[in-house]
Amino acid sequence: MRRILCVASTLVLAACTPFRAAESPYNLGVAAWKQKDYPEAARQWSVEVLQGNADALNNLAYLYFNGLGGPKRVDAAVGLWRLAAQAGHSEAQWHLGFAYERGAGVPQSPSRAFGWYRCAMASAEREAHGDKEAIERTIFEDAKRSLEDLQPGMSAAEIAEGEALARELIDRYGRAAPWQAVPSPGDQASGQ
Repeated sequence: MRRILCVASTLVLAACTPFRAAESPYNLGVAAWKQKDYPEAARQWSVEVLQGNADALNNLAYLYFNGLGGPKRVDAAVGLWRLAAQAGHSEAQWHLGFAYERGAGVPQSPSRAFGWYRCAMASAEREAHGDKEAIERTIFEDAKRSLEDLQPGMSAAEIAEGEALARELIDRYGRAAPWQAVPSPGDQASGQ
């Protein structure tokens, strides 16, 4: 009897739980994105950002960067991508490289773009397994293509600087880690 009561209590509690995995703010944001309801996607992903979800950071930054669901907020987007990139999120690292290549929200720097593209490739390669394999392989190829497009316009000195920065970034951010709302000491000064 006690066992039946325990199982029944568990079922009642599960039925009363307001969010199930499929109804998580992240997944609700994805559903809103698919419906092109960008303000709702931003609202849902903002909830997940507060819970430390690096995928939500990356997605919310993409909305801000492109002005989807509101005005363009390039500086805010780059700040979110930086947090996700420092947490080892390969797509955010690729986007941050793009921002440096274009000088969007950060000073233009081919060397920093190079470093972040290489870091994105390393992170994507590391994460390319299981249910994430296809998306990480795509990110790897996108970052590789971005790097290949960038290199012809770089001097030998810029490439050498980019290689050195890539090694540092891969060492620091080439693995998944929890992100912090406060940048690490020296990150603001170095502009990584």
